[in-house]
Amino acid sequence: MFGRGSWAILGLAKDSLDAFKTSLEDRTLMLTSSQLAAAAIIRHFHAETVGINPFRTPRLDEDHPLLGAQEEELAQFATLPPEEYAGASLPPEILAGEGHAVTAQPFLLHQELPWFGLWAVTNELKDVGDLASIKEQRAYVLLERPYRFLQPTDKNTVDENTPGVTAAVRRQIPVLLDFHEGRVYVESSNKKVIAMIIGALGRLGAGILPVAWTYNRPNWPSTILDGLHENTQYRAEFNARAEDATRFGPNELERLEDREMESIVTRFFSMTQLPSDLWVGIAGPAQIRLHDTTPSIPIKTPATATTLLQITRQATISGGALTWQERGSVTTEKGNEFSFRKDLFCLALNDRINLTDVGAAMLRGFDLPTFRKDLQREIRKSGQVPSIEQFWSGWLHEMSNAVRIADGSFRELLDIDGKDVAGIAPLRITVNSETEVAA
Repeated sequence: MFGRGSWAILGLAKDSLDAFKTSLEDRTLMLTSSQLAAAAIIRHFHAETVGINPFRTPRLDEDHPLLGAQEEELAQFATLPPEEYAGASLPPEILAGEGHAVTAQPFLLHQELPWFGLWAVTNELKDVGDLASIKEQRAYVLLERPYRFLQPTDKNTVDENTPGVTAAVRRQIPVLLDFHEGRVYVESSNKKVIAMIIGALGRLGAGILPVAWTYNRPNWPSTILDGLHENTQYRAEFNARAEDATRFGPNELERLEDREMESIVTRFFSMTQLPSDLWVGIAGPAQIRLHDTTPSIPIKTPATATTLLQITRQATISGGALTWQERGSVTTEKGNEFSFRKDLFCLALNDRINLTDVGAAMLRGFDLPTFRKDLQREIRKSGQVPSIEQFWSGWLHEMSNAVRIADGSFRELLDIDGKDVAGIAPLRITVNSETEVAA
């Protein structure tokens, strides 16, 4: 978090806020949903699990561990279906322990807005003993020949009698819930992990809804990218840099005296001013398709992209990294004026922008490049360090703004009517040629 990563956006039913708050007050439910219980389950039953910790204490379960007998008792209880909790019981010392959070306060990011933050902790079993080498040795001992030379029945015998050496692997994933706007942000692009987190949030009463980036235009990511490139400014400068790159090595290129222009041609192969006065640059990694029937060519450098796009008239951009910028100017004490550009946010636009299997709209390669610098500047100016809540809520606020700006830009570039369903909308599945229903 607080750096470049990929975020999955899920829909969140606003009217499930009360149920979510009620769940956070339920001590038994919070204990069985916690990472304390999830870690106990995988240790005692070797079942992959996901648990939660509050945003402020990502390792809360390790700060207050249970004794061996208590941990096993918790593991057994936590594997019960919630409807059977009433028929079982846990000792008061386990329920009253400090290894899990209770009430809304440890998860609340804002005192006025219904923003919540937590760590979803996945616990998966991974082979850490090189199972292939264990099978090889067992084949030598039992049958005196290499594993690959065994008959199928012998291989089955070795496989069945070769336990793997596994360990629980823990991963911490930030999750942000915005009941005001109706969205959940999960920093992951792993479908299995996202599905596990959806299940965990559902058990806490949060109504998770499948969504997707939706624009009623065919192949809209490529349409946006081509539209940006078609209207790019500084085309002559991009072409000149691409031509120089074919004749000189990276360390031999002559830098431009205009520092702003040097930054543009070094980082991007397209830079377009939007009607909103923001600018959008396209950079690598990108994918260029020379003809409609040819596969995309992956490229990294702006000069290569500029060269490829000039090879054929049919060349199109099927994927690219977009950076939104605002441009301003300052006047020095000596009266000299110069312009500057500030990166607002970055994201990758391509045909993988949705994860329809889990109903998530994606922010791949997302970053708020100046988030850290702006906060550090404010700290130096005020002399005060923000609270952890402010760090998390600030990131949520800026990420939400970035999504709104990106959506507005896409609508402009696609000429989407304000009445059309567009942006991050409920995922719809075509049942037949005439009917669509919300997933």
